[in-house]
Amino acid sequence: MSKSSSLRRIQADIRELSIDPSDQYHAAPLDHDMFEWHFTIRGAPDTDFAGGVYHGRILLPPEYPFKPPNIVFLTPSGRFETNTKVCLSFSSFHPELWQPAWGIRLILEALISFLPTPADGAIGALDWTKEERQKLARESVKFRCPVCCAQGRTCVDLLPDVKPKKQGSGEKKTKFHEEIEKLKMLQFQNHAVEEDDNDGDGGSDEQRMTHKSKRETSEEESKVPSSDNNDLKGKAEAHVINETSLAQQPEQTNTEVSSSVDVNHEANTGSTQLQVAASDTTNANRVHPGAIANAPLVSDHFLNGMIAALAVLVIVLLRQAQTLVEELRSFEN
Repeated sequence: MSKSSSLRRIQADIRELSIDPSDQYHAAPLDHDMFEWHFTIRGAPDTDFAGGVYHGRILLPPEYPFKPPNIVFLTPSGRFETNTKVCLSFSSFHPELWQPAWGIRLILEALISFLPTPADGAIGALDWTKEERQKLARESVKFRCPVCCAQGRTCVDLLPDVKPKKQGSGEKKTKFHEEIEKLKMLQFQNHAVEEDDNDGDGGSDEQRMTHKSKRETSEEESKVPSSDNNDLKGKAEAHVINETSLAQQPEQTNTEVSSSVDVNHEANTGSTQLQVAASDTTNANRVHPGAIANAPLVSDHFLNGMIAALAVLVIVLLRQAQTLVEELRSFEN
């Protein structure tokens, strides 16, 4: 999918949220990176998270909406780890369940709905006590995001102040209610499969070892690099620059996204097939960990690139040898 198509979909999400806002959640992309969104959600009433306000990041892939996002919480909640890509049935950990028709609004409503659900040992999930979660909910209203909260504001100030008829009441079923309930069921079923594997009833030893390997890989990849966390301060400064002088703000991040989307086209027009091999290797690192076990050890493009490189090297060496022989003959004469 081209960058322009992804951006059109993102702009549609922005318009949809602005036309029909909710007092229960808010989300918007960064000024300098349309593929990174920051969200703020309220904890549902009559739960351990009632009165809490939770902030985080939605990291859209270049292939959005055909691939699901990564979701990272920044506010401590006792339900999800902070600065960690959390495993949910609508996040990048389960691309097989994702539907392109889903968008930012469904993600926000699903996050609110998933807060009071059991952690069930999922990656990035926590199962703290009711008292601990209620304490964190009270403290959450003081949380300030260095990117979104300027001039003494908190994340609470980011939530829209809408009229009662527009409010997302906790008792009112939204248009995504049925889909979110299905996602909860899928999350529960995935956990049941994992428990069967752990209990020894989930298939052969080889299948259980494969599942364990996939989970370990997923846990390793779920950690947000420290450089990304440290970069929040830099993004906050860039955010301020955009507010004061948007014309002076370079679109470096969007350029990087464009290059990642069009990497295959650039490789095909390169001077050697080694660029194709490098492109495939980079893309392979972005594959969902669930597909790693079934992926070939070495891609065909990589082998073709190596063979082409060796062929070029042999030709160069032969020409150098021929030149050397001719020089020796001329020296003898």
